[in-house]
Amino acid sequence: MLYIHPYKSNELKTNNMNNFKIVIFMMLAVLSQNLLAQTEVKKPSEVFEMYFGTFVKNDDAALSKLNDYLRPTVEGENAYQVDFKTVTREMMKESTDNFLSAFSKITADACRKEAEDYFTAMMENFKNGKLSVKDVKIIQNEYREEQKIAKVNYSVSFKVPAKFSDIPTGDIKDVKPEELKKYLIQSLQDFKNADKTVVTEKEFSLYELNEGGKTYYWNGSPDEIVSGLTDFYFESFGSK
Repeated sequence: MLYIHPYKSNELKTNNMNNFKIVIFMMLAVLSQNLLAQTEVKKPSEVFEMYFGTFVKNDDAALSKLNDYLRPTVEGENAYQVDFKTVTREMMKESTDNFLSAFSKITADACRKEAEDYFTAMMENFKNGKLSVKDVKIIQNEYREEQKIAKVNYSVSFKVPAKFSDIPTGDIKDVKPEELKKYLIQSLQDFKNADKTVVTEKEFSLYELNEGGKTYYWNGSPDEIVSGLTDFYFESFGSK
């Protein structure tokens, strides 16, 4: 028969109890992580990709997915309503009008189609920017104790012309239609054959929303993505 000294017996009980507490603690930690993962409908990186696809690429499918995702947080409505065709058409008209306004009316009227094609190619290269999410950091919102913020660090690469065709010289009002057409047609090819890659790194905040026991992420100012990227994109033209 095995004899265990009373002191040793108490020591074994204590060790067993400590081991049991450690096991319970680890189980609770794993369980809490699983519960957190279950309540997070999509990871912040996935949500940001939907925002990027919607507001940079103007992709209707991305917009639909983003609205489906956020619908429970806006009482079943669409969080964002955008008609990309109308927005693009209005933007192209404004860009073309502003550009041609610098030239004489005769030259502007004769070169409208070439100017529209030029701006279309320019914006297509922007929309085709390649996204890479670097990392996501979850921080506490210093203004709302119950809310966390996902800081998404990402990079975007664009194809741009390394060098543009020479702009017609002299008084811009004296530029002839054939001169401007030649410049616009060549610049269109410059964009189509863009041979330089430029990369920028940015950060975007997604705010936590809790609805029905689930966690969502959103941002009410998605235009921040576009404004930061367009500034970089246009400044990169022809730069070394």
